[in-house]
Amino acid sequence: MNGKAQAMQEIEEFFKSEEKGILVTGTHQFKKHILAMAMIEKCYKNAHVLFRINGLQNITGNSFLGCVGVEKQPKAGEQIRIGHNYYEFDSLFNRGTWSKTSDQFDFSICYPIDALARKKDNEPIENLCRWKRIEKIFLCSWTDGDEYDYPFLSEYYDRHVIYDAEEDDPAYHKRVLGK
Repeated sequence: MNGKAQAMQEIEEFFKSEEKGILVTGTHQFKKHILAMAMIEKCYKNAHVLFRINGLQNITGNSFLGCVGVEKQPKAGEQIRIGHNYYEFDSLFNRGTWSKTSDQFDFSICYPIDALARKKDNEPIENLCRWKRIEKIFLCSWTDGDEYDYPFLSEYYDRHVIYDAEEDDPAYHKRVLGK
């Protein structure tokens, strides 16, 4: 089963490894990026995290970071503390925001990467690897349609973790799968 315990174990192993990137997919549509944040929070203090989001206006929404208490809309590059760590934000699709964030981070969380897969657009991830110094990169999906080509991003991740909702909410899991 691809549940939370298995995903957490895989992420802990990722932290201990020399691997640079991890792809997190599965039926937990709004919880994969939150799991990445929770694991960073559990294992690190004072880490610097770049959250590359599909639109900065989404940050405070409950399906993004409103659920962890982010109420004020940060600007691109503005640093805020969430728990024990520091976050900066920029946009997956607004390249003008990329230069507003710092150059060095412990982690980056890219969410949701679905549109990148649909468009086969690797530039937002290539930018992280080429122009930013980031120790570990999380590539987190929202939904996982059959038409999404995540393997096209395979050069940016070493490990693929599936975080499904099946054990938490079987009916939701089936709905997301379209069954």
